[in-house]
Amino acid sequence: MKHLVEDVVETDILVIGGGGSAAIAAISAAENGARPLIVDKGQMGKSGCTPNAHGGMAVSHLHPQDNWKIHFEDTMYSGGFLNDQRLVEILCKESLKFIKKLESFGAVFDREPNGNYRLRTFGGHTYPRSIYSGDATGHELMTCLKREIYRKDIPVINEVMILKLLIDDGRIAGALGIDKKNSNLYLFKAPTVIIATGGGVGSWPAAAERQMGDGYSMALRAGAELIDMEFVQYHPTHTWWPYGVRGSVSESVRSEGGYLMNSLGERFMKKYAPKRMELSTRDYVSICEYREILEGRGSEHQGIYLSVAHLPPELIESKLRTVFSKYLVYGYDIRKQPMEIKYRPHYYNGGIDIDHKGETKISGLYAAGEAAGGVHGGNRLGSNSLIDLVIFGDIAGRSAAVKALEKGYKRKINWEEIQKERVKIDRLINNESKQAIRPMSIRRSHTEMMDKFMGVIRSESGIKKMLEEVEKLKEDIIPKLYVADKSRRYNYELIDTLEIFVRLDIEEMATKAALLRRESRATHFREDYPKMDNKNWLKNIVFYMDNGEIKFTTRPIIKTILDPQKIKEFYESDFPWHEERNKGKEAGNKW
Repeated sequence: MKHLVEDVVETDILVIGGGGSAAIAAISAAENGARPLIVDKGQMGKSGCTPNAHGGMAVSHLHPQDNWKIHFEDTMYSGGFLNDQRLVEILCKESLKFIKKLESFGAVFDREPNGNYRLRTFGGHTYPRSIYSGDATGHELMTCLKREIYRKDIPVINEVMILKLLIDDGRIAGALGIDKKNSNLYLFKAPTVIIATGGGVGSWPAAAERQMGDGYSMALRAGAELIDMEFVQYHPTHTWWPYGVRGSVSESVRSEGGYLMNSLGERFMKKYAPKRMELSTRDYVSICEYREILEGRGSEHQGIYLSVAHLPPELIESKLRTVFSKYLVYGYDIRKQPMEIKYRPHYYNGGIDIDHKGETKISGLYAAGEAAGGVHGGNRLGSNSLIDLVIFGDIAGRSAAVKALEKGYKRKINWEEIQKERVKIDRLINNESKQAIRPMSIRRSHTEMMDKFMGVIRSESGIKKMLEEVEKLKEDIIPKLYVADKSRRYNYELIDTLEIFVRLDIEEMATKAALLRRESRATHFREDYPKMDNKNWLKNIVFYMDNGEIKFTTRPIIKTILDPQKIKEFYESDFPWHEERNKGKEAGNKW
């Protein structure tokens, strides 16, 4: 059966992905005596979201009044108390140790003249606790990790898309991938696998459009569980105009004192969140922007204004140099002119369910970074992402190394599963039916529909429309998909088509969970259920496969330290508009 694949590679640990969590996982595995192999869908060090992350890394041990318990509370409140408290405790306790590790790899963070770290306050954080490297922290992080990968001589295979995880008697046995360079199939034999493929916001109109959720889909279909798939974070300050300027405007802009303003020149966050204002949590700011635009106070191009013109020019040029340079290319000088921004899809809060070792329900399968769920609950705090991927990437690498070096395990490869993938690819290329459908038409229409019906504001009717569309595609359209490009070298139409299967899994889970959760919490806002319902919905929605069908159940939240009932007091004190909005809904207003 080996004729079904062109290449066979054996390794102790297969690390799928090429961003920050993949890199630190591979480094940690190597430090613990295992032989890791990184397989990246793109170019390692350039693909994924880490190189483009601007803001910072949350460390709760640096401000004199701060500590890990306060950081823990901030993270739980932001996540709507759906976070796994065991994982959040690890995140908040371990942060400083891992910053020191990154510095040992050569990372450089901004410091005060006395040598202390410079700190920023990001939205939802009680104290300044985010260390940074200008407004290009992710680039600095990825540079030092990539250098360490080379220093440790860790092998990397670029431009290979993993199609399927291979299981033997409930334990991971390897994976099957397709080489984008020549369409050859790779068989990777490995006793442990780490999924570090990032998120799945590519189903929405996102800056990270290639974040299709490959890891989510392959883990689900292998037998792992996924949680909190209804929670997709919209970043409130994404570039909106001019059109050529793309990507998020770092939260560091608001941290340094940027104002969010409507068309009347008002700092509108004063009325919605007088305590935190622009530094409220991302989910909340996005909803406030939505309301301003809906009520006719949006910018010229139906966005919102973000201004730093009142700040010293030298501060903008030094601390906000990335966004300053990006706008200047298009003739906009943010030292004098406001930026036009808008909320856009940014981060998947849910993901693959893991334990405190980073392991999934499948023995030998691990996940880290945005691919994993549980850390952020329903909404992530700014600057919690980079420190999350470092800490849990390291944990996954260490844990996988221990398991990979266990003696006595002999894996078996299921060649029938590989043959099914080969047949599927051949069918896509050879389908010449007159009713055949190309992938781009689906990709465009679904992206727009997900934004409309599964965006910042949701309703039962809209969610049902989206779910019906997903089910229709799975039943009627998938059999008609075909690839017009018959070449084997860099056949991106084939890759786009294979990604359709992935995105439909993500969209089905997201819509089913959003329909089931009849309340508003964190990044999930239902205008037909605008109140938070702690009595019925302090629980996670969990997805799994059963006889080829995606099924779901619910489970109680994992509580260790903090009483979840405190969240009501928090929202009433910090975000009074939540109560105002609820009253408006009951009175028959649009909200």
